[in-house]
Amino acid sequence: MTNVNQPAPAAAEPPSRHGHATRWLAWALACLLALLLGVVHGSTTIPLWSVLTALIHPGRGIVAVIVWQIRLPRIVAAALVGGALATAGASMQALLQNPLADPYIVGASAGAGLGAVAAETVLPGTMLMAPAAFFGALFSVFLAWTLSRGRGRSAMLTLLLAGYALSVMFSAISTFLMLAREQSLSAIFAWEMGGIHGMTWTTVEVAGSIMLAGLILLVPERRHMNALLMGEDVALSVGVPVRRSQGILLLSASLLTAAAVYIGGLIGFVGLVVPHVIRRVVGAEHERLLPITFLAGATFLMLADTVAENLPPLGLLPVGVITAFLGGPYFLYLLADRGRGKRATN
Repeated sequence: MTNVNQPAPAAAEPPSRHGHATRWLAWALACLLALLLGVVHGSTTIPLWSVLTALIHPGRGIVAVIVWQIRLPRIVAAALVGGALATAGASMQALLQNPLADPYIVGASAGAGLGAVAAETVLPGTMLMAPAAFFGALFSVFLAWTLSRGRGRSAMLTLLLAGYALSVMFSAISTFLMLAREQSLSAIFAWEMGGIHGMTWTTVEVAGSIMLAGLILLVPERRHMNALLMGEDVALSVGVPVRRSQGILLLSASLLTAAAVYIGGLIGFVGLVVPHVIRRVVGAEHERLLPITFLAGATFLMLADTVAENLPPLGLLPVGVITAFLGGPYFLYLLADRGRGKRATN
């Protein structure tokens, strides 16, 4: 019998230090190329040379205004959201000892969304959206985690069901509050499907500061995450302060999720798909996994946002539609694959 809560096996041969550096540089280059692609393409395509000139020598021309004040804030925001959600997903998978956990599936995104909407409804214009989103995500993850603990083999199913129930409930309350504020259905739809529009550098700086705090908390815990992913008993046996590490991971994942929701609304499946794919490439060692996961998440969402912004004939499609279209089938594949593995061992 196998434990369904165990993560997918790591690569048989861990990558060498040189191989890891090569992969890191490759993803950094991919991230840079995705950023340039997002800046070049929009309602009007700007030649790459003009974009590079505007980036290197900012001026007051129309191209410089478009690049620095419209497209660059949006694409940088997409990179931060993608990296934050992917890293939060990897953290939640270690925290919950569940390879199917991510901010969207366990209800953290919906909890953060409810906190942000409630703050703006009760105290509009007070800059409380970000902290309220953080407490909403924290509460949601803690509740789902508490409900799934101590249930043995049924923990994964309990977590998924709890996360689904919390997501539906919190999203419904958020929608009600937004309707009570007389927001249009199109605005509600854009929030719930996720979208990165109308970004300013101020918004990016606020969210980026919150994400940086979450990442700083995570760095010292990267070695403990390897043991936590194998279970609390294993972690305790190798001297990991389990409760302290779990608290820090919960705090970090909530900060990252809250900042992502503050910028882009409810964007699903990034935290599930990206860590899974990267783990299959570089293995489960979090010192190697986390940096590349952040870069891969940033690259993935920048490309998804560019497609969403330029998909003819629709244009300005919520980026959450793209991530759901790619991530939903992958999630179903993971469920089916684990079901086949379980039957094979019985």
